Amino acid sequence: MSAPSELYAAWSAGTPFAPPVPVTAHPILAIITMTAGLFFAAKFGIAEKPVFVHDLATSSASAVFLGFGIVFLFLSVGLYV
Repeated sequence: MSAPSELYAAWSAGTPFAPPVPVTAHPILAIITMTAGLFFAAKFGIAEKPVFVHDLATSSASAVFLGFGIVFLFLSVGLYV
């Protein structure tokens, strides 16, 4: 087992975390993805002829966009998840 000083040296030598998406882009990404998700949810809701594959694709796209939209919304207000 390593000594605490060796662990501290290894920890302090590391590079700090840098997010892959800039923090300034979080609000606009939240708006764009939430809007796209709501669009697909509305499209799913007003479909005249239910076709399983079309419904599955529309609801999946809505879920993905709304999921990422919520994550970016949380990040934009400072709730880091």
